[in-house]
Amino acid sequence: MTLRVAITGGIACGKSLFSRHLARLGVELLDADDVVHRLEMPGGAAVPALAALFGKEVLDAKGGVDRQALGAKVFADAAVRAQVNAVLHPLVRAAIRAWVAQPGGAVKAAVIPLLFEVGWADDWDVIICLASSEAVQLERLMRVRGLSEEQARQRVAAQMPVAEKAARSHLVVYNDADAEALAREARKVYRFLMETADEYRSRDA
Repeated sequence: MTLRVAITGGIACGKSLFSRHLARLGVELLDADDVVHRLEMPGGAAVPALAALFGKEVLDAKGGVDRQALGAKVFADAAVRAQVNAVLHPLVRAAIRAWVAQPGGAVKAAVIPLLFEVGWADDWDVIICLASSEAVQLERLMRVRGLSEEQARQRVAAQMPVAEKAARSHLVVYNDADAEALAREARKVYRFLMETADEYRSRDA
C-alpha cells in the first residue's frame, strides 16, 4: 500500500524546493503545476475549452495556452478564475488520481498548491503545508518572479490564508529561513514519511 502525501501551502513558501529535496531522497513526486502545463500545451486536453471561453488571445503561436496572458486575466478577476478552474480542476484531479493508482514505491507525493481551495484533502493520507510569513512571500515574489508589489499582493490574496492551510494540515514546515534550513526539514519529514509508510504496509499485510 502506497502512502499518499499531498504537499501544499502558500505561494512562494518553498513547495517546489521542498518537494525536490524529497524527490532526491527517493519519494516519487508529481507536481500539479506540471500536470496543468501538459493540459495547456498544444494538443492538451484543456486547450479547446479555454480557447472557447476566452478566444485566441489566450493562445500562443503554437496553439497552446499563453500562460502569461491567461494569468493576467485569472489574477485580476475572481469570476474568470472560477471559469478557468472549472475547466482545469477536474482534468488535473483525474490525472493525479491515475498517477497515484499506478504501481510505485512506499511514498507518492503530489504538490497541490490549491489542495484545500478545491476540496481534495480527503484524497490523501498525509498533508504537509509549507508556510512563510506574508512579508517573506511578497519579497520572494518580487525578487524571484519580478512582480510589482501590487501584483505580488494579488497573488497572495487569491489563495486561502497560509495560517488556515497550516491548521488543516498534518505537518507544517515553516520556511522563512534559508535553503539549507529547508533541506534539513525535508530530511526530517522524509524519515517521518518512511516510518509512516512502514506502518501502513504492516497494517495492510
